[in-house]
Amino acid sequence: MEDAVRAIRAMDREFMENVAAKSASRIAAVYADDARILMPGQPVIAGRSEILAFYQAALAGPVQAITLDTTQIEVSGDLAYAFGNNTVMLQPAGEAAREVKGKYVVVYRRQTADDWKIVVDSYSNDG
Repeated sequence: MEDAVRAIRAMDREFMENVAAKSASRIAAVYADDARILMPGQPVIAGRSEILAFYQAALAGPVQAITLDTTQIEVSGDLAYAFGNNTVMLQPAGEAAREVKGKYVVVYRRQTADDWKIVVDSYSNDG
């Protein structure tokens, strides 16, 4: 279990670094081929190629930074989930930057002994 928790915390750090670096390909690489992103009011983003396109658009547009604060991680066999709070820094063209706070639940599946991938990523804004 400790190995899984370390791996998930490392993925969180890499995610934040890759958002800051505007590297959609590195972000998409931590998702399983059959992963899904669930966003309020939007169709399901399904599969790594759609996830890559989603992050390419987000990082080319208003998303400047994302901060993750994972508050709990639970592991059972080859599955794990994490939930926590996030802050997204947005700056749409021609507008002032603003923070959007929210929460998330992410489900991970072990691929190999030391490799975990995201299979479900669900988040919503606080208001």
